[in-house]
Amino acid sequence: MRDNPYIKRELIRRVAKYIVGRRREILAIIAALAAGKNVLLEGPPGTTKSTILRVIAKESGVPFYMVEGSADLTPQKLIGIFNPAHVLKKGYKAEYFEPGPLFRAMKEGGILYIEEFNRMSEDAANVLIRAMEEREIVVPRLGIIKAKPSFRVIAGMNPYDDIGTSRVSRAIMDRFCRLRLDYQSREEEIEIVKIRTKCGQEWLIELAVDLTRATRTHPAVKMGASVRGAIDMVLIVEYLQKLKREELKFEDIYDAAVLALSSKIWMKDPDKTPEDIIKELLEEILKRKSHNSSKKNRGFFRNEYIEEKLRDEIEYLLYLSKVSPLRASLLLENNIPDLLGHGMTNNEINVLELYSRTYSYLRRKQKYLAKKYATGLILRITSRSIHKHLGGKIITDSFDWDSDDIDLDRTLEELVERGTLDIQHLKVYKRDRRDRLYALIIDRSFSMSGIKIIIAAIVAASLAYATPWNRYSIIAFNTEIEFIKKALEYIPREIIIDRILDLTPEGYTDIARAIKEAHKHLVENGALETIGILITDGQWTWGESPLKYAPIFTKLHVIGVPSKWRGFAKAIATYGHGEFILTRDVKAALDTLPLLLS
Repeated sequence: MRDNPYIKRELIRRVAKYIVGRRREILAIIAALAAGKNVLLEGPPGTTKSTILRVIAKESGVPFYMVEGSADLTPQKLIGIFNPAHVLKKGYKAEYFEPGPLFRAMKEGGILYIEEFNRMSEDAANVLIRAMEEREIVVPRLGIIKAKPSFRVIAGMNPYDDIGTSRVSRAIMDRFCRLRLDYQSREEEIEIVKIRTKCGQEWLIELAVDLTRATRTHPAVKMGASVRGAIDMVLIVEYLQKLKREELKFEDIYDAAVLALSSKIWMKDPDKTPEDIIKELLEEILKRKSHNSSKKNRGFFRNEYIEEKLRDEIEYLLYLSKVSPLRASLLLENNIPDLLGHGMTNNEINVLELYSRTYSYLRRKQKYLAKKYATGLILRITSRSIHKHLGGKIITDSFDWDSDDIDLDRTLEELVERGTLDIQHLKVYKRDRRDRLYALIIDRSFSMSGIKIIIAAIVAASLAYATPWNRYSIIAFNTEIEFIKKALEYIPREIIIDRILDLTPEGYTDIARAIKEAHKHLVENGALETIGILITDGQWTWGESPLKYAPIFTKLHVIGVPSKWRGFAKAIATYGHGEFILTRDVKAALDTLPLLLS
């Protein structure tokens, strides 16, 4: 009993006293902890994940350590490091070790809570496997650290967030028990706002809660506001009342709602803003309340039936686009926001492929709207697919101002060898950023259209996420060369994708000139290792033979699209010491991502 503080029956009652609702979830979490299990809590922001855990830790009498998951969270920051100044003066001693949150939680038998778990680097996440499974870790120069029986790891994830996140490996997921926490009921959220604001105005609390809840079900919104939005809105309105000392108008309530909610709403309709949604919902709710009507909101609430209907319609249009793209585009034009917007949360690959097959048949206004959705989809898909490779692997190298942590072992070796040490000779852990530059070379000749341009945009976005410090260039070519992005130049990803989607396939194909110009540009920008990625159907119709110049790259990969010239495209990759990958659709294009990091 002493070694397991979570098994006390009264713990449930004591924790529930501080939390509104959530009794089933509290019981489930405490039961998992009592059983010696690590827990993964999945839910949107503001669903009391960290609040519940803090109260459980406090009432159990165990320490609570909280870590923000990110790509910058290294194993050294999680476990701890020896103090470099002391080690360099007096050598390695246990008292010079500065423990990290994982080390402390294990030694003290506490709870380690990692927020945004799916944003962690793979290196840091792997450290947890032994800690969770074997209840111990090995710290070089210190020895094996064993965890106290009450040590637990709890992770939190937001299922709506996919920019900058990565899939959690099965090895780690297998060591967690998963619990989903959704938003609480309207009555519970009203009670939470009352407690947090101490507001006595019932109408204001109900209005703020109803408006906040309505943002979660609007079809133009991917993720609505949490109860924090309602709390902020009530507090802002109360202070507006004190400052104005007169009756509030609609504009005052609207301004407070925008201040409180707009930063907490994640849009999926690019033609609407959070301010538009807040005004629309606020007017509807106030109108309904003024008529004392209990009718359900209509016109902007999305339910499972509608979602299923949209999914079926997209599948039908995708099938139709393969046999009659013009007819499919006419049907798509009537409902682009719903059909393409649906892809921001569901069936993203099918929606993107539908866009690529119908885009050239859409009218100008519809093209503009469809392209905005496609840009968002491409960035979303590639961010999730490539995130685990962000920044490169952790290596040991000489000090620079972009370094992460000092590698004491290598630094001491340097000190022994030289007899003196200055900042230039410090050895540090940092991300691998070798003198490698990439060139994405996009064939934009007449034979390249539709799905082929979408594939180019996907690969471009992947490069933008995967290569640090903008170490890539993008050129489009037919018989002329157009730079979409130069090496080391910063251009926002959205603009890069937009420029690629705007490419008009036309003219003949001078592949050799494109290869020469791309390589020359990388070398001029200091590349010692040049990686080319050529997207083409292989139809060479102008200029010298590409096979003559393919070997000038360190590696020249070719992403081919179906055509009778694909054998020649494969030969270019062979001469360029690279890989050839044939892509027929969007899903196949995503499979090329590991190639970019080879």
